[in-house]
Amino acid sequence: MRSLALFDFDGTLTTRDTFLDFHRFFWGRRYFLAIAGAAGKGIMYLTLNRDFLKETFLTLLWKDVPREEYLAGALRYAANRVEGLLAPLPLSVFIRHVERGHDVYVVTASMKEWIEPWASKYGVSVVGTELEVTNGILTGRLKGANCRGAEKTKRIGEVVDLKSYDKIYAYGNSSGDREMLLLADEKVYNWDHVPVF
Repeated sequence: MRSLALFDFDGTLTTRDTFLDFHRFFWGRRYFLAIAGAAGKGIMYLTLNRDFLKETFLTLLWKDVPREEYLAGALRYAANRVEGLLAPLPLSVFIRHVERGHDVYVVTASMKEWIEPWASKYGVSVVGTELEVTNGILTGRLKGANCRGAEKTKRIGEVVDLKSYDKIYAYGNSSGDREMLLLADEKVYNWDHVPVF
């Protein structure tokens, strides 16, 4: 019997949002200026569109930064912060899927670069939002769409053949995970139950 387990990351496997935490870890005070700048542009354009605000925030911080500098920061964050942010029960379920030989993916709206070093220890792949790079330099824009909502299911379909699995598990905690949860035979929303497998 072939099984697939799909895990959202922020708030599902972790106790807090790593997107904001990573940027505070990397940038310090400049992080708060970017938050204020993104919020100001959001008000100026009278929008609460989270993808617009996310890209505005990222552009304020990452435009013209060498990708290698970003990757080095992501590795530091993975080594120093990620383990401490993981919630015990979700982590135990995640590890049980790995130990049972299921195909496991982390599917996240956060940037995958600071999650991959942790996930790779378990042989788990990460599907996530990515930053656009031109000639080794970040533009600050997103490469493709923000990996949430319907984009999660699109990205999952690009890396796995869902029809080849006998059982699909999906774990999420927000409206951005709704479409991914609909792919699953066993849906776990905000840890409302723990599946038996």
